[in-house]
Amino acid sequence: MKVQTFRESDQEIVRAFIRRRTETALGETRLRFGWSNWGFGIEPLQHSAARLERHGIRWIELHGNLYGSGLGYRADEVERVLSDHGISVSGVCGMVSPESELAHISPVVRSRAIDYFRRHAEFTAAVGGEYLLFGAGSVGRPTPFDDFEMERAAETLLLAADAFTEHGVKGAIEPIRPEECSVVRTFADAERMIGLVDHPAIQWINGDLYHMLSGEQHIGTTIMEYGQRLLNLHLADTNRRALGSGLLDLDIVIMALYAVGYETRGYASAEPLGAGGNPYDAMNLPPKVEQIEDLVRTTATTWRDREQAILGATDEELSRNYQLEG
Repeated sequence: MKVQTFRESDQEIVRAFIRRRTETALGETRLRFGWSNWGFGIEPLQHSAARLERHGIRWIELHGNLYGSGLGYRADEVERVLSDHGISVSGVCGMVSPESELAHISPVVRSRAIDYFRRHAEFTAAVGGEYLLFGAGSVGRPTPFDDFEMERAAETLLLAADAFTEHGVKGAIEPIRPEECSVVRTFADAERMIGLVDHPAIQWINGDLYHMLSGEQHIGTTIMEYGQRLLNLHLADTNRRALGSGLLDLDIVIMALYAVGYETRGYASAEPLGAGGNPYDAMNLPPKVEQIEDLVRTTATTWRDREQAILGATDEELSRNYQLEG
């Protein structure tokens, strides 16, 4: 029986994974698995760090919460807390709202966004992070102002981009699904915006599995196509909850990442936020500790189990599982 089109794409990724591991001994260096902590709400960082340590997670993507003078993290305190728990910063998740966004029609709002990104470029470097990610438009504003949003976002971002260079921070644009955001919804959109900005510090893409379900034809194929630009990948299952709780073929994601050599240069940051059109609501609320504990436990266990299963599978097992011929 002929397989479905998506399965043909799966098969190409399996073949690419098998080819790469015939050339390189995979498994000695694992994919860098971490957690994006803004979904923990207003929980103290020391509590979040202790939870990640309990579950063997060694990387954290910090909430970009420096919203103004006197607000948000302090670099020296962050370094002390994370050091106590053996955790390093992968990067910072920039939060883009209707009050501070690159694509907004108001110059006052765009000016706030410029200041925000300059502050966070400095902070990211101070805590040892590699990247600062962001959407081009606001989360929670899915209706565009006009047809010029991407160009306006690029022009605004360029005004902040030198701060990224000054502090040695990589800027990564995140495509966000159309139900949440009005502009840059696909990897192709992100690459177009990178070209419009045309700045050496803004050359990367932050992927998100949940958004990719809406914006991309096939998650694994997109990873293969844009693997050299991909710097961080947000992880959640098809229901935007813990890995292993939905219908995601996580094995294909893992094989695609290894096929492009992602273990040497990128991060995979869990971000299971739950369904809804505006997930920002949770970031200013106290955490539901038991639910979060289960999210972290289930996601971390699932990730490690599937990564080990893929790395330990023989070529014959993978070929049989994905119905490869010959």
